[in-house]
Amino acid sequence: MKLKARRPDRFQAPTALQGDAPFLGATVRQWDRAIVGNMEQTLAQIKRQAASAPKRDVATATTFDVASYASRRLPAAK
Repeated sequence: MKLKARRPDRFQAPTALQGDAPFLGATVRQWDRAIVGNMEQTLAQIKRQAASAPKRDVATATTFDVASYASRRLPAAK
């Protein structure tokens, strides 16, 4: 069996699909919504919540974690 020679320029200009173009039984827009969802809105909401959240105070932390342990030990080591 002899393989077909492919055109060397076939990847030089990729095709951008429009939102209403059919792709695997659905439109490109539907696939985009299914895969990405509302990621941009979710990330913006997380950023707003992180900015307005109270800052972590190591001195009053009740849970033990590596960051708390290291921050308590580092000033004493210097």
